[in-house]
Amino acid sequence: MVFFGSGGEGSMVPLETVSRAHRVIALVKPSRSQSWLRRTARSILWRTGVGTSAAMARWARTHDVPLLEATSGCDAKLANQLKRLRPDIICVSAFPWLLDREILHTAGRAALNVHSSLLPRHRGPNPLLWIYYHDDRRTGVTVHGMNERADAGAIFAQEEFDLPRGFPVDGLYARKALLGGELLLRVLNQLESGEARSTPQEETLATYAPGVPQGSKLVNFSAWGAERVWHFLRGLCPRRREPLWDGSERQVRYKSVLGYTEHDSAKAPGLVERTSFGWNVYCRGGSVQLGKSRQPNR
Repeated sequence: MVFFGSGGEGSMVPLETVSRAHRVIALVKPSRSQSWLRRTARSILWRTGVGTSAAMARWARTHDVPLLEATSGCDAKLANQLKRLRPDIICVSAFPWLLDREILHTAGRAALNVHSSLLPRHRGPNPLLWIYYHDDRRTGVTVHGMNERADAGAIFAQEEFDLPRGFPVDGLYARKALLGGELLLRVLNQLESGEARSTPQEETLATYAPGVPQGSKLVNFSAWGAERVWHFLRGLCPRRREPLWDGSERQVRYKSVLGYTEHDSAKAPGLVERTSFGWNVYCRGGSVQLGKSRQPNR
């Protein structure tokens, strides 16, 4: 197989898992600068696990396999390199671009992607943010066949689990990386034995999870109850903080999300008041306590 990734946990954990049982003949990483990768990671809430591609370089050296670079998802040079390699399977996990038909068709048997949601829900580059935003109580991982549409191919394997309230996104990402590796290995084994089966996605159930520019306001304090606001803010902190300002128009630079209180209040939703521990932010039917110091987010 040829494995596409970007060097973060979302790539390296599945790569380590599947490489124990299946031969990897090459790795592919984005060729852009690390500063570009960091900006990309921030803009899509760390979705791809874009970290340092040095991890892929080390893996390639250790296992004596070529490390190829892609300038985009439609890199003609890369397509020609893959044609010479003639991979049976392409595996993709936490890679920042869609792959075009020319690249996908270099795979003799299948092109597979690991996606961090229960497809067809949350197709696109940023499923983790929208899982919290839409208050999903269950989430999971999908391994699907690839085509030129984002995350729209037939499903080979999918597994779901409960998302605890306020669970930190770092922990969720790590769990999904492990599960993604397990599911990908299962599908590869099934393809090898001839037992693999896939199911087309139900298009009427599809939703999209786009990237979000830094500084975007997402919380609807007038419509969301205190528990939902707390779950969203706490789950994503410190990877993402909601832009907030107090009554003096000073930006609230909270470092932790402590708890929430459900109560009746005449105070306007979205109002932020300073307290001894940090701030209270009011919402429909209650308030959420924000801390001025970093707290363990478990």
